[in-house]
Amino acid sequence: MTHTTRLRLDQAEELLRDPDPATRAEALAALTRAARTGEAPRGTGDTFAWALADEHEDVRRVAADALRDLPELYFGDDGVDALLLAAADGRDTTVRETAADLVGILAKGAGELYAQGFEDDEPHVRIQAVLGLVALREVARVAEAADDPSREVRVAVAEGLARLARPSGLPALEHLLADHDPVVRIAALDAAADLGVPEPLEGRVVTAIAHANWQVRRHAVRALAEARPEVAVQPLVKALRDRTVDVRRAAVQALEQWATDLPEVVTALTETLADPDPGVRTQARWSLA
Repeated sequence: MTHTTRLRLDQAEELLRDPDPATRAEALAALTRAARTGEAPRGTGDTFAWALADEHEDVRRVAADALRDLPELYFGDDGVDALLLAAADGRDTTVRETAADLVGILAKGAGELYAQGFEDDEPHVRIQAVLGLVALREVARVAEAADDPSREVRVAVAEGLARLARPSGLPALEHLLADHDPVVRIAALDAAADLGVPEPLEGRVVTAIAHANWQVRRHAVRALAEARPEVAVQPLVKALRDRTVDVRRAAVQALEQWATDLPEVVTALTETLADPDPGVRTQARWSLA
């Protein structure tokens, strides 16, 4: 790579902010030439992807042509986000079609990676594949990994489904809420909380209040703090009598938001002032105040 080429690549990001569209297009052309010789820096794919949103048609065309013609560009999360945005809301047909094609290719590749990793019984590879599928918003494929034999992979699925926040992912998350491993259940409960405990998950979250593992019960209490009061209040009142102090404290904190609106919550918190643990009693006083 010549010094001149290095300089042009180092200046690419700055040139792409230039007000002159011809300058921006030439910066992309320089990156294209470097990519063809294998000399483009990491992040070039993301740069092309975001250039699909350029306000000038000529710049968008150069970016789209490069993305179609270059053999193998790497896309990070930032670039995938740009492609998804362009596929849905691109300024013209060429941009939308180019982005949609690339998203499809990436999704297929990530799916194949997951399948290969599963066959090789390498959990860390499957986790990376799940993360890639989440970045590609491939809800159905992420959900397929909810039965993975590795606890860590199932945890990654729960976290990914929370990030995706799509109704089609709720059946898999409901399945994970009944997982035999407490660590996976906790991850699923946290995911349910992040989603505001949608109606299909309410029953599983309420049931977790009675789980044998106190940490699962505590996370269930925290999840119910995000649920509808008609669903959450009665299980939380029951949790005020839990045998584990941390669960009772979490229940007091969860009920505090309804202490000014629901008489049954005030009554339950008032009774909690007699709890044997001083921390629980203090939390109850704060909640009532």
